Amino acid sequence: MNGRRRIVAHVGSAHTEAELGLLMRQAQELLDDPGQGELDLGIAPAARKADLIGPARSGEAPLFDLQEAAGRPDRQVVAPASVVSTGSDVLFQALARVFADLGFAPVTDEVFASLVIARIVEPTSVLDVPRVLTDLGQDPAS
Repeated sequence: MNGRRRIVAHVGSAHTEAELGLLMRQAQELLDDPGQGELDLGIAPAARKADLIGPARSGEAPLFDLQEAAGRPDRQVVAPASVVSTGSDVLFQALARVFADLGFAPVTDEVFASLVIARIVEPTSVLDVPRVLTDLGQDPAS
């Protein structure tokens, strides 16, 4: 908005596994909102589970009273966060389509098209383009 980035919702930062579990649950509640759209990427989430309440580091006060929490039968278990993939093939394909729709389809040089797309994603030096293309999940030309 007017050249500025606006953060709509920030869940928070975690320093322990327990805090991460709480933030993951809070983030999931935000995503479960019926007004929140969902993009189907065809990725099945992993079903691994981890305890919500982790041990405190030595010298650190625990986040919760562990004796009180251990006595509860309804103790929460949440899946840990995991990175499925870091490639951005969807972004690359969308920009390739825009590149073609703008009338550059007759330019059949794939290296040129990849260079243009990479520099749109991250304005950087020509020497750094292979790194950007790799981040996009593409094989850079050698």
